[in-house]
Amino acid sequence: MAEPVDPAVFLRAFFEESFESQFVNGALSTDQYHDLCADIRRNPKLAAISRRLFTNSPKPISVESYGKLRIIHLREFDGSTFPFLQGLTQQGSRRRERKLVCFLGHRFLQDLESSLRFNLVHLFEPHAITLRWAGDDLRAGDVFENILKGIRSADLCLFDNLATSNKPNVYIEIGIAYALRKPMLFCEYAGTGAGTFFETASVPSDLQGLLRIQYQSYQELCKKLYFGLPSFLKHNKLL
Repeated sequence: MAEPVDPAVFLRAFFEESFESQFVNGALSTDQYHDLCADIRRNPKLAAISRRLFTNSPKPISVESYGKLRIIHLREFDGSTFPFLQGLTQQGSRRRERKLVCFLGHRFLQDLESSLRFNLVHLFEPHAITLRWAGDDLRAGDVFENILKGIRSADLCLFDNLATSNKPNVYIEIGIAYALRKPMLFCEYAGTGAGTFFETASVPSDLQGLLRIQYQSYQELCKKLYFGLPSFLKHNKLL
């Protein structure tokens, strides 16, 4: 598989972003954060570890102090791929008696479906979360009932508003989840380079107060979800 220009730079940046997320969310003290960053920058084995991760991809390798890590390739909405480090955020995670169910709402376009769902399975599976979704046409009564049932029975919801300029059904689903007080991840596309095919509807005024995860690429979105999911689950008592 193709490697980034410098695998060691990629790996170090990924670790540092993970440490920063933990620090901002209160999981690391100031001293712990700076010590971890200093350790990873000075680690003499970093270059060798990064090369092994990419060479072995997608098989994992054991890394001292971090357990099993692996490089996987996730997908952008345009079909391109990007490398991603899997394994950091589930360190110390507890096993759950049952899996959580996440209702997924997004524009039903083949490129988006295959990329977004593929990515989310990789991000959610380590936390024992499965995905569920309904149809894309709210004019069909049975589909609407399935949406209501799916959101009502879900433990949490994730909504992505990419490509909703001429079919903003996802905002109806968001309103339902909000009314049912479901823990919600609202992913808002804020980029400008996706082309007219992926034009995104503006957020309705009634939903302006929702906590939003803004992103310009699925790579950026995946990192924000990856690093923020443990804190989100803890805050909503889903651990």
